[in-house]
Amino acid sequence: MNRTFGTATFALVLIPSLAMARTWHIAAYGPSDAPSVQAGIDSAAAGDTVLVGIGTYFETINFKGKNIVVKSAEGPEQTFLNGSGKAGRVVSFVSGEGRSALLEGFTITAGQGGIIILNSEPTLTENKITGNSGAQDGGGVWCGGVITEEWSPLIENNVITDNIAQSLAGGVGADIMKCEVLNNRIERNEATNGDGGGIYYRSIYPGAKFTGNIIDSNVAGDHGGGIYVGRFGDGVLDLEVANNLVLNNHAKGQAMTGESGGGIWLWETNAWVHHNTVVGNWGEGPNNAYGGGIVIEQLGSPIIEQNIIAFSATGGGVWCGGGASPTIRNNLAWQNSGGDGVQDCQTWWQSNGNIVDNPYFCDMAGGDFRVAENSGVITHPAGPLGAFPIPGCGPVSILPSTWGSLKAKYGDH
Repeated sequence: MNRTFGTATFALVLIPSLAMARTWHIAAYGPSDAPSVQAGIDSAAAGDTVLVGIGTYFETINFKGKNIVVKSAEGPEQTFLNGSGKAGRVVSFVSGEGRSALLEGFTITAGQGGIIILNSEPTLTENKITGNSGAQDGGGVWCGGVITEEWSPLIENNVITDNIAQSLAGGVGADIMKCEVLNNRIERNEATNGDGGGIYYRSIYPGAKFTGNIIDSNVAGDHGGGIYVGRFGDGVLDLEVANNLVLNNHAKGQAMTGESGGGIWLWETNAWVHHNTVVGNWGEGPNNAYGGGIVIEQLGSPIIEQNIIAFSATGGGVWCGGGASPTIRNNLAWQNSGGDGVQDCQTWWQSNGNIVDNPYFCDMAGGDFRVAENSGVITHPAGPLGAFPIPGCGPVSILPSTWGSLKAKYGDH
């Protein structure tokens, strides 16, 4: 009887609590429940929603530890948080906010960095984070934690573009965290003097995911034009980099350390890097052997499989060195300037199901990196290669010898 009474009492307490959640309506013009977005946040309680109407709001906001929803009514094309003239980031999560702290549907612009996340793990979705500059690290989004606590923010379905950081992480950066960066468009960001033009990530915590993103035309002053990942401290790091289009990124290699990694730079990691399309990236240095597509550096045994690595502009396709012992299997290489393999990975493409063949993109000039129906990418014995498993266009003419002469190499896959 006591058990039944306790359950009933819990239900009676829970239902009114949920019913008390409130929506605070914020308007740039006309009647409003609070005079600003920050005032709405200050008034809100856990579980509340701050719903923001069309307009430009010249303010910076801080969630102040509240697990609330702050969202626009009409989306980022019509709702702007503008940090012009204000010090610091446009949006701050710095007080232990959890995943239920949600920011959705804004253009976040003109700040000294767009969003900062410290010792918190909010959710960012459907935002456009653009035109922010002046931050030392993290032009678009910067996440930081402490070694004694594990935090895992979710950054999903955003457009993160045209942001500049002075040092690390032009687009998205994370230090000592376990992030999920999923299905974002990350393009034309720059880490002027450091690493990670598009994404920068160093941590002690395994399990981070960088999947389904378009990472296009980002620039790093040093390493990792598109993606930079590595271990913080001793040991190696486990994480997943998958199903991304990594396109036209540039690593300048200012430190002249022997590698730069135009597309993806892996340092002391056991990363699982699979089903990515890595195209047209370039890595610079004092010679042409600096890793245009992927760099694998220092101790660690990453698995590199079922990727397309093609048309690297400089630096070669895959560079390995510093004691790395990767497994490279079932990938396609094609026309990488400087060679498909560089340094300790000069012959990776000659065995283990790896092939050299034209991927037959549907419309490379037009930016369509899906492949033709009869491309060898689709019919590879290990399964489809690259970020797009479904053909994007009909069959193209392929010389019979192009594919048939390579089938003997599959015996080792």
